[in-house]
Amino acid sequence: MARRKKLPVILESEEAEKLLKIPNKRYLPGVRNRAILAVMLNMGLRVSECSNLRPGDINLTKNKLKIVQGKGNVGRDLAIPFYTAGILRAWKEAKPAGTDYFFCIIKNKKNGQFASSVGSKLSVRNIQTFVKRYSVRAGITKNISPHTLRHTYATQYYKQTKDIETLRRILGHADISTTQIYITLANIDVENGMNQFIETKV
Repeated sequence: MARRKKLPVILESEEAEKLLKIPNKRYLPGVRNRAILAVMLNMGLRVSECSNLRPGDINLTKNKLKIVQGKGNVGRDLAIPFYTAGILRAWKEAKPAGTDYFFCIIKNKKNGQFASSVGSKLSVRNIQTFVKRYSVRAGITKNISPHTLRHTYATQYYKQTKDIETLRRILGHADISTTQIYITLANIDVENGMNQFIETKV
């Protein structure tokens, strides 16, 4: 018998809201990191796609975001939700000017043989580290990663729309079977709700 594939971890709405409140908006890293959390939670971007975003990929006049080269070389154009656009705009206005990457390093760093300078790309590892740190500070006991935020977005999108084909295109999946896991995740809430129902007895 084939082993049943383990379902991805997702955040409840309250957990996602707590996580998004953790970055300190009084400091540049907090403004940047909050924007990264927002695009993963509200648009379903992969962590590598966040890291690779360039300033020209984001049009805040038209609220459009372009993924030039996603996984499997699949590019796509996405609409930026209103609330997320405001968070992105705050970072765009605060970040260093003339950078090659939208989510960039803010301070010069040196660690052993590796050095990074202001304006260079914020690495996937950097993002993974602060997502883990923020989740602990938010009191989230689940073992989460940036991909958890993408899973959370996809599950919530399917719950609200029941449109699996549009979700496939938003996520940049080549095969619809990859996207169908979110039908299962969305239906778990229904099953859990039914299990809590107190039936009428004669």
